[in-house]
Amino acid sequence: MVVKKVWYRISLPILLVMAVWISGCTQQGAVEQSTADTDSEAAAPQTRTLTTMMGDITVPLNPERVVVDWNIGHVLAVGVTPVGVPGSLLDYGVFLRDKLVDSADLGNHSEVSLEKMVELEPDLIITWDQEKFQTYSKIAPTVVFIPDQYDSMEAEVTAMGEILNRQAEAKAWNESFKQRIAAAQAKIKDVIPDGATFTVADFNFLKNPAIIGNSANRGGRAAYELLGLTPASKVQTDILDQDKENLEASAEVFGEYVGDYLLMMVTEGSKDHSLLPNVWANLPAVQNNHIFKLDIHKYFTADPYTSILQAEEIADRLASGQTELN
Repeated sequence: MVVKKVWYRISLPILLVMAVWISGCTQQGAVEQSTADTDSEAAAPQTRTLTTMMGDITVPLNPERVVVDWNIGHVLAVGVTPVGVPGSLLDYGVFLRDKLVDSADLGNHSEVSLEKMVELEPDLIITWDQEKFQTYSKIAPTVVFIPDQYDSMEAEVTAMGEILNRQAEAKAWNESFKQRIAAAQAKIKDVIPDGATFTVADFNFLKNPAIIGNSANRGGRAAYELLGLTPASKVQTDILDQDKENLEASAEVFGEYVGDYLLMMVTEGSKDHSLLPNVWANLPAVQNNHIFKLDIHKYFTADPYTSILQAEEIADRLASGQTELN
């Protein structure tokens, strides 16, 4: 027993020293690992290079303060809320407004306030205007984005996902987009007679009504591209086949462009069928109560985010038979 007690008295201090030494090594290893992790994070790239129509542009890895001067809906589609947008676009972009209540107003889209843009301290600017590129680039990295370069709305969203490094969000939105199109088309499948033709007309901006094609604004894309509605014969031959956005139709020829249904873009105080005193009453669409009035403030823009909302509203209106504005 004496031997055991002596061993215990000798070994206990040794064990304590070893424990302290092991603890110190562990802590030092943890500190070294933490330092290595920090160094690794610091070394990780915080920017990336995009190849654009204006050349290679260095942009933030994950932009957080994005300013947009036109293509707002594309940015919203991939889950980014711009810190600044031109307020003038929201006058005719009602479907965008709810998502932009906290976004600063940059003024008119044709000449945004550079002073306001600087104040917002953007880390990325997205513009449609190549001529503004050099000016904007002095404020923040700038990417020129022109939707016409892409052959579908899904491709437009995919491209914006690449710009903002939100590829997964773009893919998810596109999948939902296809499902929503199918649902809208199904809603009107049994409501619209086979062979029925459609015309989209705008009574707001020109001397005469404008007949709208599958255009970049005023509901054409929603009606023809997304819902797949059949255009009236002369709309097809004179506008769509000619790649025209619209055609101004005088009273003498207006009736030739109107199909079985007329989607009529109007607003409070806008011109109406009084422009066509000798034509209107004789239109089959009028006689069959197939004139559907749509608020131009919702339909002027045509980005994918807005267009699917337009298509869903048109489908709802056709399915319910609601011809007048709410």
